[in-house]
Amino acid sequence: MVTLLFGVTAFAQTARVIKGKVTDAVTNEPVPGATVKVKGTTTAVGTSQTGDYSISVTTPATLVFSFIGYDNKEVVVNNEEVVNVKMAESTQVLQDVVVTALGVTKQNRSIGYSVSTVKGASLTEVRQNSFVNSLEGRVAGVNVSGNATGPNSASNVIIRGLTSLTGNNQPLYVLNGIPLVNNNYAQTDNGGYGGHDGGDGISDINPDDIQSVSILKGAAATALYGYRGANGVVIITTKKGKGQQGLGIELNSNYVRENVIDNTDFQTTYGQGYNGAKPVSPGDALGSMESSWGAKLDGSIVPQFDGVSRPYSEEAKGNLARFYRAGQNITNTASFTKDFGDDGNTRFSVSELQDDSYVPNAGLQRFTFTQNTELNFGKHLNLTLSSQYNSEYTKNAPSVSDAVGNLNWGPMFVPPNINITTLAGPYGNGTLANGYELNPFSDIYTTNPYFAAYEFREAAHRNRFIGSIDLKYTADNGFYVKGSVADDYTNDRNTAITPTGTGYEPNGDMYEQNVKQTELNIDITTGKEFKINKDFTITPLLGVNYRKSIQEYLTASGQTFATPFLYTIGNLQTFQEGYSLNQEEYQSVYGSVDFAYKDWLYLTVTGRNDWYSTLAPGKINYLYPSVSASLVYSELLHIENMDLGKLRLSYADVGGEADGPYQTLLGYGIQGTIAPGQNSFPIGPMGGGTVPNDKLVPSTRREWEIGTEDDFFKNRLRIDLALYHKNVINDILPVTIDYTSGYTSALLNVGNVRDVGFEYAIGGTPVKGDKFSWDIDFNGSYINSKILSLGGQPYISLGSVEGDWTPDGNSVTNVQQIVGLAPDQIISFDAKRDKYGNVKINPVIGAPNIGTRVTKDFGSAFDPYTAGVMNTFKYGHFTLGFLIDGKFGGKLFSNTNYVAYVQGLSKETVSRNPAGYGTNHIAASDYYGDWANADPGQFIYDASFIKFRSLNLGYTFPAKMFNNKIQGITLTAVCHNVFTIMKHTPNIDPESNYTTSIYSQGLEGPDVPYSRTIGFNLNVKF
Repeated sequence: MVTLLFGVTAFAQTARVIKGKVTDAVTNEPVPGATVKVKGTTTAVGTSQTGDYSISVTTPATLVFSFIGYDNKEVVVNNEEVVNVKMAESTQVLQDVVVTALGVTKQNRSIGYSVSTVKGASLTEVRQNSFVNSLEGRVAGVNVSGNATGPNSASNVIIRGLTSLTGNNQPLYVLNGIPLVNNNYAQTDNGGYGGHDGGDGISDINPDDIQSVSILKGAAATALYGYRGANGVVIITTKKGKGQQGLGIELNSNYVRENVIDNTDFQTTYGQGYNGAKPVSPGDALGSMESSWGAKLDGSIVPQFDGVSRPYSEEAKGNLARFYRAGQNITNTASFTKDFGDDGNTRFSVSELQDDSYVPNAGLQRFTFTQNTELNFGKHLNLTLSSQYNSEYTKNAPSVSDAVGNLNWGPMFVPPNINITTLAGPYGNGTLANGYELNPFSDIYTTNPYFAAYEFREAAHRNRFIGSIDLKYTADNGFYVKGSVADDYTNDRNTAITPTGTGYEPNGDMYEQNVKQTELNIDITTGKEFKINKDFTITPLLGVNYRKSIQEYLTASGQTFATPFLYTIGNLQTFQEGYSLNQEEYQSVYGSVDFAYKDWLYLTVTGRNDWYSTLAPGKINYLYPSVSASLVYSELLHIENMDLGKLRLSYADVGGEADGPYQTLLGYGIQGTIAPGQNSFPIGPMGGGTVPNDKLVPSTRREWEIGTEDDFFKNRLRIDLALYHKNVINDILPVTIDYTSGYTSALLNVGNVRDVGFEYAIGGTPVKGDKFSWDIDFNGSYINSKILSLGGQPYISLGSVEGDWTPDGNSVTNVQQIVGLAPDQIISFDAKRDKYGNVKINPVIGAPNIGTRVTKDFGSAFDPYTAGVMNTFKYGHFTLGFLIDGKFGGKLFSNTNYVAYVQGLSKETVSRNPAGYGTNHIAASDYYGDWANADPGQFIYDASFIKFRSLNLGYTFPAKMFNNKIQGITLTAVCHNVFTIMKHTPNIDPESNYTTSIYSQGLEGPDVPYSRTIGFNLNVKF
């Protein structure tokens, strides 16, 4: 009987070899590298390049098929010898697992706060030089905009409103657990006098290396980062070699042509000149190159600034396209991946970006090398090595805003009868035979645009290394200890040269800055999951962090090159040098406890205690707590067709960074020497313009959030809603004091700001068939911000526009923080009006009096509403995607339109009375000038817009076309900045801005015009 029993068992369990092929359920293409595992055993194999596999099993058995980006599939095997499987792409991958603070991955259902995740693949096709700009319009509550400052412009990212009224509002970026430094050491100024943008730190990340981007928006989400997470956190996870069978090679090439977008629509009725008259001599033409108050264009021959006579007819249309060139941007990335099975994996990539900018004689070159390696030493010990090296050169980042050195000023403002190419001169670079500036303007501070482009020299060199070592030990019971050491080191060298022969600086000048920055982070964390019973789990985490940041600045500058055209510091006749050193140190202890009950109730409590070196002794120690909860009500209510129903609730109290080092105690500087008699003594200033304050404390962000996530019909419909209330207190602000004290201001904890906001993300797959599918994601947000206190001050003045075109030389518009209103109010003048709102006119001049104008608040520069919608259509091997986004409610002062009005270029000045205006019969130029300066508020516009932001159409070639020797080839046509659907800003782009500084939001240039890119992206996988 026993023999018979064993015989039956042996007969029932038969060893056999199962073969088959794994393919994509939609495209029928092979899925190489997929894992085929016998369930309940350690037996597993990978599919070949053609998707084939062969595995030994003892039947009956269950085979589990898995691959990244696809839903797992289980197949029961009995007597079959061939099992072919079609795998469906997973739409739940990013929803199921989310990267949270400290790089910890959690199930989405367990998280009690809002986290938005963007796939890396969506950032690579319609790409920009900084991947951050590709996030614009994709994430609710995240306001992204790029500066209009050339090829390496910085990005402005504001998450859920401001956390500082005068300081930094940019989020913390974390790359594979490494906190990144995002400084911009060469940037535009806050006073309307331009400057150059050398790019920020986050632009160094290559989008081809990115697997996903997680955005932690609320205070509870960022609480474990303590003082560094007050502005939100962007977590970047890069690609790894896991899951790759054999050596994987991926090539990605992106090529686009770049052309300027011309938003100008100026008058073409009148040409250059004064008082309705044409130029009659070269000198007359030179004096009127910034005046379009001449006669009507009639085609007659008139002299121009260079002595050549040309037709007095319309020539300026197309000047921007003539001056700005057709640029091209090429990015090539090669990556190599290898999976060592249980022993780990590795990935290495090399990338080159070559941007020959549409801005003439400007460009960007960036080399990036990255590697990620994971090594397992047995089942207990894991070593992770991550590193990135960048070598970057920004060539001739253009000066912006003011006319001095601004290459955009001339093409924008020359009269309608001037073809901009005539300013290039006989040598094409805006020079005379002696190499000096060919100045077509009577004002020496208005630079020839060709001279600015080809003779001014701006260079920014950057070498950067980012690296980390993580060592983790995990015991059999799940207890682990992890140690991490990370460093972000940057060496920047920025050079600015005003060349010999410049109109306003004939002898030239030079400025050079070298910045060495390093930030060291050391973390030790430990934790374990404790299963109390079958329903209740507790997972604690405890960690410590040490951070040290050092910034060393060495500057050298001077005037007058002893040997003309030899541009070295040693050739300067006058010379100044400077040195400064900033050192900061922080120590932190943090921890969290996760409670889980029956997969439907979750609670997380965190705390972090930070010690600051930037605060006075006795005030360096601060604790920041948070609590969040998630109730998965779909597990309780069992609503039909609901895949997930979750209620989120959180509260947190997190701090901001102190204003900077050396603010709490009196400091001294070195400023040369004096030499009475035969002795030499060093001298230096005491302190600075700000009173030291040893009572300073970090600002505090207190925020609660409630939200819900609902998924229906197997992810065919997704709804994510969030409501939050944020209060920033003790914001560190400069308070004006009596100048007789010897100081100009004092730093005090007096700022108080409240933000109330609502965010929504609605998406899904309305259509999903065998060949055709349609995915749509719609997001939007609204924020109501209000300044509650400025420490007794009614307002604080920030930046302003330059006043070169005003009668008194003072600015007509500035930005202020005002109690009771939203941040960054744009303050200008409005003409005096009667009780019915009609402008009071002075009959003598026929226009309002400048002296009677009244100060007026025209609204906030920030858009309270933002929205975006992304559509993706797939048909067979084709993919079509496009993004439309918009911002609504913000205001923008346009210096371009103000200057165009004063110079007679604006269409609003085309109605001219030959007899003059008012009883004094003043000229049209004076009449419109009076209007412009008595009522400059007319140049403040509604900055709302809707843009067709990006478009891509791709085709994936079947692997069988290449005998399955290539895993896949995808060719995609791409276009960025397709067209503007709606705007209210004449002659300029509504997003125009030249700085990320809070001081100058809502103030426009004239900046570098934006561009449209059209090209293709080629991705090849071997």
